[in-house]
Amino acid sequence: MESLAALYKNHIVTLQERTRDVLARFKLDALLIHSGELFNVFLDDHPYPFKVNPQFKAWVPVTQVPNCWLLVDGVNKPKLWFYLPVDYWHNVEPLPTSFWTEEVEVVALPKADGIGSQLPAARGNIGYIGPVPERALYRPGS
Repeated sequence: MESLAALYKNHIVTLQERTRDVLARFKLDALLIHSGELFNVFLDDHPYPFKVNPQFKAWVPVTQVPNCWLLVDGVNKPKLWFYLPVDYWHNVEPLPTSFWTEEVEVVALPKADGIGSQLPAARGNIGYIGPVPERALYRPGS
């Protein structure tokens, strides 16, 4: 039986092929896939339970961490910005190291709204898949 790492590598190869097809069809350079974010209950300080974007979890087995981002272009190693806030009050997931992290570039993202400064300035040809596109558009100082 194949190892999880080998199976995952084959899975990524398949997703990269599909991504190249989609990017060519829609004349895009890359896809930015958002894991999603927490939404607070109306007039409460507690969020609804987090449900990850299914398009995000198709790429990486990160299902319990909001505010993560994945940039895929069908050619280069997918880049995962993993939300890793400096927080003494809440339990924070550590940066992943597992069977799948060899196939993905994993970078810590300390602030939920910090993704804007991590992305290329020219974003007109990057497709967005997620619930809050304005997060990807924000650029500090703009």
